[in-house]
Amino acid sequence: MGAQELDLAGLRRVYGRAGSRCFYALVARNARHWGWTEPGQSKWRLWRAQRQVEDVLGRKLALPAGARVLDAGCGSGVVARAMATRFGLLVAGVDVLDVLLAEARRLSARAALADRTAFTGGDYHRLPFGDDEFDGAYSMETLVHSYDPRRALAEFHRVLRPGGRLVLIGPMSLGPLEEMEPGVRTVLEPYLDAHVLPGARIYHARNLPRLLAEAGFEVEEALDATPYYLPTTEALHVYFRLPWELVRRFGDPAKWLNLRTTVEMYAVRNVTGWYVHTAVKPSR
Repeated sequence: MGAQELDLAGLRRVYGRAGSRCFYALVARNARHWGWTEPGQSKWRLWRAQRQVEDVLGRKLALPAGARVLDAGCGSGVVARAMATRFGLLVAGVDVLDVLLAEARRLSARAALADRTAFTGGDYHRLPFGDDEFDGAYSMETLVHSYDPRRALAEFHRVLRPGGRLVLIGPMSLGPLEEMEPGVRTVLEPYLDAHVLPGARIYHARNLPRLLAEAGFEVEEALDATPYYLPTTEALHVYFRLPWELVRRFGDPAKWLNLRTTVEMYAVRNVTGWYVHTAVKPSR
């Protein structure tokens, strides 16, 4: 079995299980992204923090209502529906997990957004769209799962129209994994073993602007958003430390990688960060 197949199988194991879907439905209104907390705000209001990072995305896209946008790794469509309702965008989501796509379609139909959101099965390394189809594209905490970040960025560039905007939001290590202390690598190894972070060796904060430039983008901004994410990181660590300890002692930790992530991101907060990269495909 090739690395690509292992990657997709790992994503299905981690995010497609019924327990994982129930976790996100109960804790995060079906969202699979973390939250943005402004200075002075309470760190305990997770749903507000999630809505705020969705608003950050919409503002960074800076596109007019009616613009067509790609959601790369759309999951159950929470972010796509936010872009449609709050910013008037027409969103095409793509994901490899059929169970999440079915959930996305069901929830969008319930919200009367089926005419403004569409969800397609596919791999964002080989997008099922033609050249120059979109005014914008984004990844909300999903490019970290890429098995070939260079190829994914090249595909984003291909499907964007000249002048199209790309926004990448998500966590990444501050530098190469090889430079991290052994204790930190120990925390990250289960995710590498599960094949959900296969591109982590080149997808890090020091390297992403270069990868974007190599793909043909002009980097408009590389914002270190870590201070806005740390409150959520700390709150989730407190909320779920005891449940994770019970699973670790009495359950099967391999089946609860999402819960482990929620707790242990706090442990690696000094060597990982949260970034918002905004780039543009140059006009011809």
